[in-house]
Amino acid sequence: MEFQSEKIMGHQSILTFKCKMCNIENKIYTENPKTEKCPVNKAAVHACQAIGIGYTQLSELMAFLEIPTVSETSYIKIQEGVADTVHDTAWDEMKRAGEEEKQIALECGEVDVDGIPIITVVADGQWSKRSYRTKYDALSGAATIIGFKTKKVLFIGIRNKYCTICQRSKNSNQVIVSEHKCFLNWHKSSTSMEADGVLEGFSKSIEMHGLKYNCLIGDGDSSVTKRLNECQPYGPNFHIRKIECRNHMMRNYATKLTALARNTKFPLRIRKFILGNILRFRGDVTKSVLHWKNEIGITKLQKIKGIQKDIANAPYHRLGQHINCSSYFCDGSKNNEQNLVPEAETSGIMYEIKNYTSRLVSNADSLLENKNNNICEQFNALINKFVAGKRLNFSGKGSYTTRVEAAVVSFNSKQYLRTIHKTITNCSPGKFGKRFLLNYDRKRANTMKRRKLFPEIRKNKTKRSDGPDADYGMAEPLIDSYSQKEIEEKKTNFLETLSRSNFSQIEKDTRGQSNTQIWFKERKTRLTASRYGQICKMRSNTSCKNTVYNILYGTEPYTKSLEYGRNMEANARQKFEEITTKKVIECGLVIDPEIPFLAASPDGLIGKDALIEIKCPYSAQNTENAIDAINNKQLKYCKVVDNKVILKRDHSYFYQVMGQLRATCRQKCFFVVYTKNWINIEEIEYDNNFWMDKMEKQLKMFYLECLLPEIINSQFPKRMLKSDILEPDRILEKIKIKKK
Repeated sequence: MEFQSEKIMGHQSILTFKCKMCNIENKIYTENPKTEKCPVNKAAVHACQAIGIGYTQLSELMAFLEIPTVSETSYIKIQEGVADTVHDTAWDEMKRAGEEEKQIALECGEVDVDGIPIITVVADGQWSKRSYRTKYDALSGAATIIGFKTKKVLFIGIRNKYCTICQRSKNSNQVIVSEHKCFLNWHKSSTSMEADGVLEGFSKSIEMHGLKYNCLIGDGDSSVTKRLNECQPYGPNFHIRKIECRNHMMRNYATKLTALARNTKFPLRIRKFILGNILRFRGDVTKSVLHWKNEIGITKLQKIKGIQKDIANAPYHRLGQHINCSSYFCDGSKNNEQNLVPEAETSGIMYEIKNYTSRLVSNADSLLENKNNNICEQFNALINKFVAGKRLNFSGKGSYTTRVEAAVVSFNSKQYLRTIHKTITNCSPGKFGKRFLLNYDRKRANTMKRRKLFPEIRKNKTKRSDGPDADYGMAEPLIDSYSQKEIEEKKTNFLETLSRSNFSQIEKDTRGQSNTQIWFKERKTRLTASRYGQICKMRSNTSCKNTVYNILYGTEPYTKSLEYGRNMEANARQKFEEITTKKVIECGLVIDPEIPFLAASPDGLIGKDALIEIKCPYSAQNTENAIDAINNKQLKYCKVVDNKVILKRDHSYFYQVMGQLRATCRQKCFFVVYTKNWINIEEIEYDNNFWMDKMEKQLKMFYLECLLPEIINSQFPKRMLKSDILEPDRILEKIKIKKK
């Protein structure tokens, strides 16, 4: 036999031999075409996906080895088939993970009122390129939802805002785009990909897994929480609790302190001290959390308040002032320890430090939970392996999508090679594949043993920081869900449900306000006194859409003035008790006994016939007295009458006080305005005429005509457009008249 030719087909060849005697030709294949194993060319493309390289890198590698490889056209064609295989496998892995989470939830009895299992999930986003905190314009991104107990991916939402073929057609002004599988599914900002992907995962959880996600562990990305609050994937009566990642909060705290220590406008001695004690500042917080977490015999609310007190005092402790330190926290001043607090307060750096600690104080409940989203960070790291560490652009076609789904298979199964091989060939990998898997498992087992034996040498990995963003809206047409008759029936049923609520139990369960989940749920279905002034003073031709949106879908704003008020409230209450010798009792959400859709949350109850409402004005914190604050226009809601400071009767705070007195059936409110320099106490009597003439009718009308229709037949979540919120006919008529 004499060699005649070689037909090269990528990594496979067909060798042709011819007999010199009889001229018979025989073909020898370098790979058996009838084998059940994965074809070598297909295996090469799978390998490129698995190790995070593309066609160019494969060609260069083969060129160095002097081995022929597949053409780019063949590579792309094979990759399309690989994409389908990986997609189906990833979907099966996520479905399997959902079944595991569901089984665990049922065994633990964690189900909602409808009998649907509820679970805690961890979520985070990932993008196709690094931003370096300056340029958030990645062409692709993925949002991941991972089960907290199984540590497996339950959902992956991938967004692509670029398609090579579509863009080429657009650039060449082609009217008809050539037929292709287009992965372009996003036209908005890159930063909004995460929130939309997480929302999709929540919206499909029942359909995909038969689960509801009642608790979300994530980083400080407020756009995700905002989007979930707006869309309410499980309805208005299902509150999704957010637990902030401990690691992100602590790292942000340390980062801000480091930046502050490099600000040259503050004294060098204090800056050097802070820079040299960054880890100790952080350690003070973790020490407090650990102590209160292990305390036995006290309620969760008491633990949270203990953590808040210790965190607020931690900077003072670290700077050498131990007056308010708890006995477990420290033993007092050490020998030769300097008290840097006076100098820090004089220079203003203490004020900045307190601002940074205020975020930790407001998230004390999350710190107590001691949860993190490390599992999402680990998955993001695995995605980076599949996408070449974000150094190559795989967003032109569908490669990024396939590689992220391949990461899902690898993360959930822990054996990407075996799982994919069995999906393709229905048999295990060959000799060298099995050898690789055994070696990999051996190294992994040894690493785990080493970490258990020597945990102190393990280093925590850090995650990149993302820029927060908020984005709106889908473009689907708005479809009416119910007829007018059905809506009226739903209104009646909903109001009857509110009337049957256990008012006293709700008040007890909601003590602590923002630290209780029931409070969030109950206030979503009612009007609370803090909004009475805004609603009662609305003009007849003012649209109600923005107000309804803020009540049902808006998130509580975080401002220095609000945080200052929360931090000073306890001091104000204590000062009031010292001056008046009256005991203030903590109060939750009080529901009006006659109008169950109205409620109030006073700052405390006094005796059987009075309550207290506290205001700590941030703008007046450095004034000498209340009159001075009013004259300097730093206390705009009060006025001076007969040398006495009183609350203006047309201000929203007065409406709030009347609403609180009405709901609690009490006659007197001690309206307290407090700063560190002075306190003003005004006794305000309940005015039933004011309630009847200026409040009751307006509140009922707004709730029944504006708020209730959106509660029972939500329009905003359908397209994320405020304009879809229904407007009462009376307001529409007034708006038309105004335009004329």
